[in-house]
Amino acid sequence: MMMKQPRPIPRVAATVRSALALGTARLSAAGIAEPRLDAELLLADQLAGDRLALYREPGRALPPAVRDRFDRLLQRRASGEPLQYLRGRTEFFGLEFEICPGALIPRADTERLVELAIARLERSTRPGDRPVRFADVGTGSGCVAVAIAAAVRHAVGMAIDCSPRALTVAGRNIARHGLTDRISVRQGDLCEPLRREVWQVELIAANLPYIPLGIFETLETQIRDHEPRLALDGGPDGLAEIRRLVQTAAESLVPGGWLLLEVGIGQADRVADYARHAGWRVEAIKQDLAGIDRVVVLSSGMTN
Repeated sequence: MMMKQPRPIPRVAATVRSALALGTARLSAAGIAEPRLDAELLLADQLAGDRLALYREPGRALPPAVRDRFDRLLQRRASGEPLQYLRGRTEFFGLEFEICPGALIPRADTERLVELAIARLERSTRPGDRPVRFADVGTGSGCVAVAIAAAVRHAVGMAIDCSPRALTVAGRNIARHGLTDRISVRQGDLCEPLRREVWQVELIAANLPYIPLGIFETLETQIRDHEPRLALDGGPDGLAEIRRLVQTAAESLVPGGWLLLEVGIGQADRVADYARHAGWRVEAIKQDLAGIDRVVVLSSGMTN
């Protein structure tokens, strides 16, 4: 008895309209959450235009090279590869950033961390004309450091990460936004570069790994298999790196300086309690747009 041959995956069709329809169907069948949007973005990139251009010329014929590239991108997206890595860029805090494997994809949740950092730096006092200083610990793609410096013109910062690969991306994003004169890039463990250079700052912002080990393996494929584990895995309870930073950050802050920590769901109260016992003043716990306790705001000095 002859084995039934699997149906071949249809290749991308010859016009914008038919290519979008086929691409949407393929991504939908693969369980992609927003198949139409993803197909539109991937095809628009190949045609060097925006999504609206696809609808101005729906009958436009696609050259064979474009069809082949789009076909390969659809296959990779259907397998779970993140859209941001396929496109090589993403938006964060109203700015565009280069993004590639090796650097964590920035999330909208982290914009809350940036907002709180900006608010504090803007009101920070400066003796004479000295710029206000900040550090982005665990900078990844550099998006937090860039967003802060772009908004606070009198701020200078240090973008720190232990991953050389991530720092390469961060350096390009800093240059992309014309901030190389105000943000330095340093490789090291947490605040070690600050201590090494005897560089005290008014504020430290940190989006460190906070996913508990037991949850990591249950994450969706595009996160678990494609984003850097180093930037996600926070150890048995998710707080291993955060606790280390709480224990060591105070010496890199000026008196009364701030430590802002992004945390995961259900972690804020535990982090706040740990920080109090370590000598920090817990200024606030701030929620993200979904109402989740997302950022623990600490200040150095007397405990409350």
